[in-house]
Amino acid sequence: MTEVDLHGFRHDEVEDKLPNLLIIHYNMNNFPIRIITGKSEKMKKIVREIVEIQGFTIDDFWNDNPGAIILRS
Repeated sequence: MTEVDLHGFRHDEVEDKLPNLLIIHYNMNNFPIRIITGKSEKMKKIVREIVEIQGFTIDDFWNDNPGAIILRS
């Protein structure tokens, strides 16, 4: 599974870079993707909003890590 680790990124950097990363991985057929958010609730909220806007699906059922979000295309 492809991973995108957001540790070390500021919130505004994620808002700027994550949409493009998702499109690149989608075009490369690299789904599902595990996005490592860490424990920050604000980061999780930002990622969920971006994912929703991009039209991807969050797979909460298979996620065993509260610091990560699993995306399906």
